[in-house]
Amino acid sequence: MLKSLPIWQQNHLNECIRLNLFKNKDVLEVGGITNYKITKEVLNTNSWISFDPSFKKDFKNEFWEHKNIYVQDFKSDKKYDFIIATNSFEHIHNLNIVFDKLYDLLKPGGKLSALFGPIWSCYKGHHVYINSDVNFNNIRIPNWSHLLYSYEEINHILMQQYNKDIVNKLMIQFNNWNFLNHMFYDDYYNLIHNSKFKVLEFRDWHTSIYPDNKTQKTLEEKYNRKNFSTVSIKILLEK
Repeated sequence: MLKSLPIWQQNHLNECIRLNLFKNKDVLEVGGITNYKITKEVLNTNSWISFDPSFKKDFKNEFWEHKNIYVQDFKSDKKYDFIIATNSFEHIHNLNIVFDKLYDLLKPGGKLSALFGPIWSCYKGHHVYINSDVNFNNIRIPNWSHLLYSYEEINHILMQQYNKDIVNKLMIQFNNWNFLNHMFYDDYYNLIHNSKFKVLEFRDWHTSIYPDNKTQKTLEEKYNRKNFSTVSIKILLEK
């Protein structure tokens, strides 16, 4: 049943299954909406509630619920055993506020597992997506373009590669990155290690992609940062 899910979600769920984080647990999901049958028949959870405002309708049954709100707006006296977030943290603004909220929602000893990326500081951190042929995994522009070039320069590069319709659609995204929080690797590292949580795991997930020496130097000088190679991050935290 897990094979019906995107591969990144499969991988994260399997990692959490390996660590026995689901069975008989009350679970919160931040971003996404995992199918009820999977949560009960595969993950064997006690209850599941998900938050994702991009899904416009609320759903609910006896053991499973989806709420069309941001998790920071959720009010509950109940405490939860486990929180999971897959490819959502790179989209959440004011993530420090969200972390405080998630900490408060967990039982003592409860855990939070998150897999997220591509993060803003990596070679494809722009996250643009038009279709399966034109997206952040295969777009034909130089790596780190979103960090190196102006809007006009990106438009010029794209015009050499794609038709006008595709370019216009891409430039709408390149001109409006509000769907990303623009956090660099260092920002995530500092936020997580300075949070209330005990950090059990903080590591790269995908293979790192490194800039050449010239690009690295340009990026360091422009942003006063060092890490532009980490593509995605896997964390496991405990209250």
